[in-house]
Amino acid sequence: MSPYMDHHDPAISDRVPALISFFDVNNICRYANGFHRNWYGREPQSQIGRSVGELLGQDVAAKQPEHISRLSLGEQVTFLAEILHADGTPHSASVRYVPQIHNGKMTGFYAFVFDMDDQQYMFESMFGASAIGYWELDFRGVKKSLEAIALSGWHDPIQHLYDNPAFMRQAVDNVPVLNMNQKARQLFGVEESDMKGLMLGRFVPAGTETVVAANLVAYLKGETNFENETVLRRLDGEPVEVLLTASFPKKDGFCNTLTLGTVDTSYRNAQDRRLSRLEAELAHSSRVSTLGQLAASIAHEVNQPLGAVMTNGNAALRWLNRGAPDLDEAKEALKRVIAEAERAAQIIDRTRSMARKGEPKRVECHLDDLLADVEKLVHREISRLGCELLVERLPVDTCITADPIQIQQVLINLIVNAAQAMRDQSGRRIIRLICSASARGLILQVRDNGPGFDTANSDGLFDPFYTTKGDGMGIGLSVARTIVEAHGGSISARLDETRGSIFEFTLPTYTRV
Repeated sequence: MSPYMDHHDPAISDRVPALISFFDVNNICRYANGFHRNWYGREPQSQIGRSVGELLGQDVAAKQPEHISRLSLGEQVTFLAEILHADGTPHSASVRYVPQIHNGKMTGFYAFVFDMDDQQYMFESMFGASAIGYWELDFRGVKKSLEAIALSGWHDPIQHLYDNPAFMRQAVDNVPVLNMNQKARQLFGVEESDMKGLMLGRFVPAGTETVVAANLVAYLKGETNFENETVLRRLDGEPVEVLLTASFPKKDGFCNTLTLGTVDTSYRNAQDRRLSRLEAELAHSSRVSTLGQLAASIAHEVNQPLGAVMTNGNAALRWLNRGAPDLDEAKEALKRVIAEAERAAQIIDRTRSMARKGEPKRVECHLDDLLADVEKLVHREISRLGCELLVERLPVDTCITADPIQIQQVLINLIVNAAQAMRDQSGRRIIRLICSASARGLILQVRDNGPGFDTANSDGLFDPFYTTKGDGMGIGLSVARTIVEAHGGSISARLDETRGSIFEFTLPTYTRV
């Protein structure tokens, strides 16, 4: 081991894929790593005693006085050179000298030699085999144009690009295409014979120069990369949708050669457009379905007030057809007809607002008043079905913020459903409307002592058009859930521990007066 390298670990340097040598102040080699065997075909030990000219070539040796002068000042020196390989061919190499300083004096220097041909081969292998369409573009013309702009008094080239859009058209038309990998040629319909004299402008349609300008602006701003989608055209003029990418190397001065990546997005964009059409068709189908549900909901919900209108209308006729017409009773019956008709109109309006996803018309209302209206509205129907309704109110009057018509509809649906479920059973038929309070807010329960429901299908109880009744439409519970959830609450159903069903819903806030 040379005394100049007694601190060096060959176990490390021999693994580096580069020539590492140490030369004394007389330019004589005192150490050579194992890579010399790969490069020169000679054992590293045989390199000891050879000069810089013998190892690196006479062109390098001719510049040694200049290099030694800089090394003696403690500088590192980097340069390119052609260095003969073992097969007798010159390889492009990057050479770096690093001085060794001892007590303020240079005692020699390290020489690191990297084979640029290998790196070029690796680059070309990746460039050629990539699934991305790569272009090498000569940007020296753009550089000269920008320098001319600066000489004419424009000190801000970026502003010039914005102020002079025609500049980019001229620049694009005069950017030579140096190389295109196989993928790029395939994508843009370019043969090897087409490459001579090929300009970027052939592929950039009018109106898309702004994307190329944005790429150049990104470079001038010092950004590390650029990405944008645009439409280029094939050599035959057909449009190609692409993702345009560029990575800008960190170096001083303007980059003479720029590498662009192009990824074909035509298929993806076509699929996106197809998906958008399908989504639009689905949305249309959903609207049609919603209209169907809306019509069914209105028919279901107005059935009760319309039935009341008929009942009260017939009652009014009977009072009037008496031998001595009872006008007072007839007036009361007609007032009920008007009230029920108004109620039907309100139900239609509320149901339409739900279909429009509108906000419920919430107002402050007294729970006791709301329950009293429900009792009156369901009295005739549940009496006809042989049921009785028991209402268990809160101990104090409660004021809630809700849409009273919609909450009444929920309660009416649940109560009438319970009465209809018990119409064929014997014995006392009881429906309980129970009000309670908890941390969740106000809880309203409708309990019955009927036959209950099939728990295997309980998950579908609140789905549109699900029904267990032969003459049912399967809309009432679906509408009830929509109303409750629009108020910020939840609704559920379960079997009673003894007999019957429990339908329960919550309203999230309540205040006591």
